Amino acid sequence: MVYYQLRASRTPLLCCLGLFVVYLLYQSLGSLQVLNNPQGTISQPASRPKKVAVVHHGAHPGIDTEGKESAGSQQEPNLEELLRSKEDVDWVRLRADQCAPYPRYEDIEFPNPYFQLTRHENLSYYLYGAYYDRRPRIPEMVVLGMATYNGSYPATYLQVWYDGDNQPEKLPVYQSKLGWYKEWGLPEGVVFPTLLTFQMKSQRVPQLVSLVFDPCAVPTNAFKVVPPPPEEPPNAQRPKRIGVCVKYLRFPDVDMTDRFVEWLELMRLLGATKVTAFDIGLLMPNTRRTLAHYTGAGDGFLDLRKFRFPNETADHETFRAMIIEVLLYNDCLYRNLYDFDFVAVVDVDEVIMPLGEHRTWQDLLTHLQVQDVNSTTRSSYCFRNVYFSKQLPVDESIPEQFFMLRHVIRVAEHLDPYSAIKCLHDTSYVTLLHNHFPFQWMNASDPYHVGIDLGQMQHYRYTENLKSLVEPPPVRDDNIRRFQHQLIHNSLEVHRQLAQSRAAY
Repeated sequence: MVYYQLRASRTPLLCCLGLFVVYLLYQSLGSLQVLNNPQGTISQPASRPKKVAVVHHGAHPGIDTEGKESAGSQQEPNLEELLRSKEDVDWVRLRADQCAPYPRYEDIEFPNPYFQLTRHENLSYYLYGAYYDRRPRIPEMVVLGMATYNGSYPATYLQVWYDGDNQPEKLPVYQSKLGWYKEWGLPEGVVFPTLLTFQMKSQRVPQLVSLVFDPCAVPTNAFKVVPPPPEEPPNAQRPKRIGVCVKYLRFPDVDMTDRFVEWLELMRLLGATKVTAFDIGLLMPNTRRTLAHYTGAGDGFLDLRKFRFPNETADHETFRAMIIEVLLYNDCLYRNLYDFDFVAVVDVDEVIMPLGEHRTWQDLLTHLQVQDVNSTTRSSYCFRNVYFSKQLPVDESIPEQFFMLRHVIRVAEHLDPYSAIKCLHDTSYVTLLHNHFPFQWMNASDPYHVGIDLGQMQHYRYTENLKSLVEPPPVRDDNIRRFQHQLIHNSLEVHRQLAQSRAAY
C-alpha cells in the first residue's frame, strides 16, 4: 500500500527536488559573479583607507526630522570623488620638470568635517571655502577661513586648476583681509576670520583651488569651485531678492518653536527670499523638527547648514564664539552672491522694520535709493537699534506663542547710529561683512544711515541699561501690528502642519 502511494507521488516529489537543485545552482552562480565583479551589487572594501570627513566649500549636510545628517538643501559637489578620479592619470604624478602637483586626498587634514587645516611656520589656517567673484573688473578667487595672526600675513599663493588642464595657474595673493579690528583685541592662540583674494588671469572659472605658501608646494588643502550662474541682463523691474544671514543657533535648553515660526513668517512677510542659519547641534528635538519644516522640499525657505568650531578649546571660549560669527556671515554672503541683491545680517531676536508707508524691504530700499541724492551706489543701508525689552509689559490680548506681537512697548530712545546697528548690504559692492556693518566694499559710497522715521532695528531682548526702562518713559510702538492678521494666520497654519506631522509620526 505504501509502495503504491509513493509511486503515485513520484512526479510531484521529482518536481520539488528539481526546483531545489536549480535554486542552489542560482545561488552559487550569483556568489561567483559578485566575487569576480567588484562593481557588483555587494560593495567591496576600498583599496586604501579613506578619511571620514569630506569637505567642499563649507559643504554641510542638512538635518532631517530626527536630527540625522542627510542631503543638504543645496547639492554640493564632492571633493573626494574629484581628487580620487585623477589619481591614476599620468600627469598627476610629479615629474622633474613639473611644479605644483595635483592635490591628493590623503594629504588634506580635516580637523572637523567643515574645515581644512594648513600650517605655515607658527601660523594655522583653518580654511572654510573658496568662491569665484566676478564683480571686480578683474575677477577674483576668494578664500575664506580662520587664521592665527601675528601682525602680518606671509606670502601666499593660489594653485588654480581648470577642467581639462594638466598644470595649474599659480596666483600671488592680491589682498589679505582680517575680519576684525586689532583695537578690539588679538588674544594669542585665537584664530580670526580671514579673507584672501587672488586676481584671476582670465574669465575662466576654476574647477579646483589650493592655498599654498610656495607656488610649487605640494598642496595640503583643496576646494572645488562652484561656477556662477549666467549673468542676467539689467532689469530694473525685477523685484529685489533679499536673503537673511543668521549666525549659529544655540538653544539647548528651550523649545524655540513658537519664536522661530513667528520670526521666520515675519521675515517672509517683510520680503526675505531665503534665510541661512547654522546648526552646531545645540537645539531641542522639537525645535529641530520645526526647522525641518522650513528646510524641507515643501517650503525651502530656510537653509540650515551644519557647523562646528574650527579649533575647539576652552581658551577664550566667549571671545571665539563671538568672532566666528564673522566667518559665517561672509560665507553666507559669498555663497549667495548671485542669488540675492541684498543680504540682511540679523539675529533671531532682531527685525529690521520698515516704518511709515513702507511695508516691505523692497519698497523701503526703492524709496531710499530714489531719495539718496548724494550717491547712486551705497554699500549698505543701516538701521538704528531700539530695544523692545523683555522687562517691559506685554499685551495680554495676543496669544502667548506670538512673542513679538505681544511686545509692543519699547524704550523711548534709539541707540546712536554707530552702536549695535544692523544693515541691508548690497551684494554688488560689499566684500567683507561684520555682524553690525560692512568692513569693506568696492565701487560704492559709505553705508547710509536710515532715519528712524523710515526704519529701525527692533531688538527683542533684555536691555543692560536699566535706566532706559524708566526714563524717558517707555513708549508704545505697535508698527508690527500692521502684519498681525497675516502673521497670525500664516503662523497658525505652520503650527497646524507641525501638529499633523507629529501625529503621523
